[in-house]
Amino acid sequence: MVASREALARLPDGGRFIALDSLRGVAAIAVMLFHMGPFGWLAGAGFLRNGWLMVDFFFVLSGFVIAASYGERLAQGFSRRQFLALRLGRVVPLHVAAVLAASAFELFYVHGVLGERSNPLLFWRGLLLLDGFATGANNHYAPVSWSISVEIVLYAIAATLFGRGRRGLTLAALLVGGCVAALALEWNHPGLGRLLQRGMLGFGLGVGCHWLHRRWHGQIGASWLTLLEVASLAALVWLLAAMPLGNSTLLLTSPVFAATVLIFARDKGWVSRLLQLRPLIVLGTLSYSIYMLHMLLIRPLAKAGPAVLQAMGRPDLVATDPRPFGLGTLALDQGAATIMSLVMIALTVGLSALSFRWLEEPARRWSRDHARRWGAGAAEREALTI
Repeated sequence: MVASREALARLPDGGRFIALDSLRGVAAIAVMLFHMGPFGWLAGAGFLRNGWLMVDFFFVLSGFVIAASYGERLAQGFSRRQFLALRLGRVVPLHVAAVLAASAFELFYVHGVLGERSNPLLFWRGLLLLDGFATGANNHYAPVSWSISVEIVLYAIAATLFGRGRRGLTLAALLVGGCVAALALEWNHPGLGRLLQRGMLGFGLGVGCHWLHRRWHGQIGASWLTLLEVASLAALVWLLAAMPLGNSTLLLTSPVFAATVLIFARDKGWVSRLLQLRPLIVLGTLSYSIYMLHMLLIRPLAKAGPAVLQAMGRPDLVATDPRPFGLGTLALDQGAATIMSLVMIALTVGLSALSFRWLEEPARRWSRDHARRWGAGAAEREALTI
């Protein structure tokens, strides 16, 4: 049930970080549970009600792995234009498919059947990856693509600053420092709002983590690493549950995410060993599809579920909350809601497996083919994304 010897032989300097890959899958499920709302025992867990912060883990992890995969190559002259083309080829096809699928449901059911209206410009804003420049993440045409929009901005910054020596480092430090100040002051305006600020902070911390990882030559035993792993995860759970600074708690969680990435990048503690179980590796492999596609199941169930229950003669199972969140439109008891949430997770994983095989992996192969043609095959093979 653990990763093969061949896979383990590539750790950590071979470029693939199995524990971090698995954590990425766990984080994608946490985001999904957050979007379900307080629905059952699992999704209703206190720390998962603030699961939106797990997106910042993706930003930190992205900074780490992009620095690991491309930092040296960009510094040695690898084409920055080709780097951006590779990354766009990796993330955009699934984004477009998810937006078109979500928009079809909005057009034919939410607008056509329910008669609800929304600004059609939101469709184009989502499709063209402009949501990251907005002041909040609230676009039913592209429910999670704002983070992909932010990612692409981060790739552009990386292409511009990686390999620029002290000048690039100074500009990066100024960007991260400015984002910390803006987040602390709750400065949120179109163009460079809270969404972009979160991405720049997390990505910058991730790049810093990789710098430390490369220079961490000390030997730490598995027992001590295990303690650090448990401590970092416990700190995250506590912060997500307590939210001591409200929404500004991300100023605390982002550094803890960075410490978590740095610790689990060693892949030697006992928690890391658990994360090498095959089901968790599968979650890591499917994490991008899970993240992009889960709202294609949650929102239709939330919007169409009440009508189905009414037609079945069970209006008692329809929530009366005028502004429900996620699956809060369904008034199921805790046990039934928990079972439903588990079924939703299973369906999402199944849909993601199909997406990975027929869409995500072909796009990945396209990127690899072009990377090999341009002499960057290893870079793209090892580069991870959310």
